[in-house]
Amino acid sequence: MTRKPLVTGAMALAITAVLASAPAAAQASIKGTFALPGATEKAAGDLIVRGTEPLTRELEVAFIDKATGKPILRYDEELSQELHVLATDSALSTFVHAHAEKAGPDGRFRLQVRFPKPGLYHVYADAAPSGLGQQVIRFDVPVDVSSDNPAPSERPVRPAPAASPNATLEGVDGPYTVKLDARALRAGAAGLMALTILKDGKPATDLQPYLGVPAHAVFVGADDLAYVHAHATAADQARKGHGGAHAGHGSHGAAGPIPAELTLHATPPRAGRYALWLQFMGGGQVRTVPFDVMVPGSS
Repeated sequence: MTRKPLVTGAMALAITAVLASAPAAAQASIKGTFALPGATEKAAGDLIVRGTEPLTRELEVAFIDKATGKPILRYDEELSQELHVLATDSALSTFVHAHAEKAGPDGRFRLQVRFPKPGLYHVYADAAPSGLGQQVIRFDVPVDVSSDNPAPSERPVRPAPAASPNATLEGVDGPYTVKLDARALRAGAAGLMALTILKDGKPATDLQPYLGVPAHAVFVGADDLAYVHAHATAADQARKGHGGAHAGHGSHGAAGPIPAELTLHATPPRAGRYALWLQFMGGGQVRTVPFDVMVPGSS
């Protein structure tokens, strides 16, 4: 699959969520870092990693209520899942989007993930504990790292965007090309991005909802690993004033065919470069299109 050079190798992986773990050696518990800019930290996170086979890990994720110190047992369902797991390597060059439909009776989520290559991964656990709202915890997880194949000690400098910040960006997955206009994005402010999805050079007519919405967008800051997860709406709905200023969690309800022209509201927390992955359902498959976006400061 052809990609823009900035994020060569970005890919969506097939993930199976499981509720029972197979016997495997567990690594020490990994404590997470709160990773949702602009939100109040109400939950802490804990991750246990078990190696099952090369590049494959079973992840056991727990959220702890910071007010009580007790494990959280109940979660609100967001877009048909109780937990979204998103991960990228330290170079921000690959992308994993996995799910666990339900937590176990102990409040822990268990899912199996196959990573694309060895290295250090930034794993974001995105959930909505009942009564607490959206909470996102980041875990830094080494995968098949050894003395012969060490994880990078620093994030490499990402190359400059392929186009001027004032130009339309393009990304490709198979026969699909996505044109992205991100000129309205500003640090700390809700901005509107325009998307056009083409198939073989023409507006795509075979798009379907993916997890209940027309498209998902995940931003990760190249400098500070800031995380933003937003959802697209049909462009005509945005023109009618639907969708609000922040099309993030809670924007549900897409049904039927999806138009080729979409809009997406996002609020990048700080100025700088972001890796962006756009996911949608095209031709019966989940498509992942990577971009590199420069967000200027507020004027």
